[in-house]
Amino acid sequence: MRSARSAVIFALIVVIFSFTIAEAALRRIITGRPTIDFKPCQLPDVVGEARCGTYDVYENRVDLRGRRIYLKVVVLPALNARPSPYPLFILAGGPGQAASELAGFVARTFATVRRERDIVLVDQRGTGESNGLHCELYGGTLQEHLDDLIPIKALETCLDKWEPNFDLSYYTTSLAMDDLDEVRAALNYEKIDIFGTSYGTRAALVYLRQYPDRVRSMILKGITPISETIPPVIARQAQHSLDLVFEDCLKNDACRRTFPKIKDEFTELLARFEKGGITIELPAEKTRKGERVILSRGAFVTTLRSMLQSTTTIAQLPLFIHEAYTGDYSSWVRTALSIRRGFCEKVSTGAFLAAFNEDLRLIDLEEAQREAAGTFMGDYYYQQLLKSCSLIPQGVVSSGYREPVVSDIPVLLISGYFDPAAPPENAEKLMAHLPNNRHLVVRYGSHSYAGLAPCVDKVMNDFIIRGSIQGLDTSCVDRLPQISFQTQQNQKRNERTAIEQ
Repeated sequence: MRSARSAVIFALIVVIFSFTIAEAALRRIITGRPTIDFKPCQLPDVVGEARCGTYDVYENRVDLRGRRIYLKVVVLPALNARPSPYPLFILAGGPGQAASELAGFVARTFATVRRERDIVLVDQRGTGESNGLHCELYGGTLQEHLDDLIPIKALETCLDKWEPNFDLSYYTTSLAMDDLDEVRAALNYEKIDIFGTSYGTRAALVYLRQYPDRVRSMILKGITPISETIPPVIARQAQHSLDLVFEDCLKNDACRRTFPKIKDEFTELLARFEKGGITIELPAEKTRKGERVILSRGAFVTTLRSMLQSTTTIAQLPLFIHEAYTGDYSSWVRTALSIRRGFCEKVSTGAFLAAFNEDLRLIDLEEAQREAAGTFMGDYYYQQLLKSCSLIPQGVVSSGYREPVVSDIPVLLISGYFDPAAPPENAEKLMAHLPNNRHLVVRYGSHSYAGLAPCVDKVMNDFIIRGSIQGLDTSCVDRLPQISFQTQQNQKRNERTAIEQ
């Protein structure tokens, strides 16, 4: 009787004050329970109306005091009038990508899941609209995009801008997963399914460790184990991926006929950078007048690693290498420009570095150099991370953070054969501790989702709906098409010449 009377009183208060105070805020005041004040929103490439809101948390979750930050929360409501109680939460990669910016991809990929389940996207602290730590690293000129991966002066400018309003020591994965569980509780979900990709797989594993009773099932694509310190193995894994590409090119009739000496050409091409960067003249973007720029070795090798992450760009690699070998570096310049611009637009630099900072404290320099020896990247990527991360404060990481996560929940593991960032061996490191698993190695897949739809879409949707690996039909994965290597020479542009230094 008392509960009924309280409900009536609450309803009257809502009616009386609805013009001045949001219902969610009233509910929080009266009941003491955290809430999210949602508003209808339209998102690109998402059919139907979504719900967008914010949820505030302490930046300093260690002491629970001081500045509060606002997390962006997006819900794609289930289309069924009586949805399943188990929503699907999306954990983005990067590190530093905003989950909400994946809404169109998620709505399309998990269309079957959405028929009966809510899909929830929370921008992790420091990303997107959750106190995003964005930084313009490369300035406005073409040359600035062809120098170091993380220019220190540009980063220092961003750090000066962030310092009054951010403390990067609180942007750790563990604290972010505490945020996520608060959002889950505010949405009144008892258990959730999780899809994590790339760095999102590590975040998912951390969440599973911290809140084991809250996870029903999990999909991990492009796995980054907690036990693996990422920076030392970046160069070795990228070299392995490139070796696999060369092998497949030489097994492919068209690729082998067009580029019979592709490995030798690459070896000579890489050796040219021992004398310094490559000077190239090409039309300026705005004026179209000739502009001379220098393609640094760092820009070349990091662009190559990025290209290895998608089968779409892997298909172009033999041609790009051959063109550069013959003196035409323009494809590399355009690709480097596109990748670095995209990084600044899509990835939060601060969150990116904060996540890597969790690993760097545990790495021995000699170990990193041994791992990188004999690879096309050398220790360049590691040194870039080491220099930039030394400028930001380190967050607290628990003593058992590197221990494997143990659970018997159903887990679907998905790896791309060519993946330079998260090869299949990463998933194998988890399998003994997550025994209720199915591991799919996509023979013609890499780190991105290119080439996986609609086959992998169906497998993932079926898994989430079943909540089990039992009876899961994965046969379509074996029928995904081979990479079709591009062999058509690009038309030469009269205004473009290349001069080696």
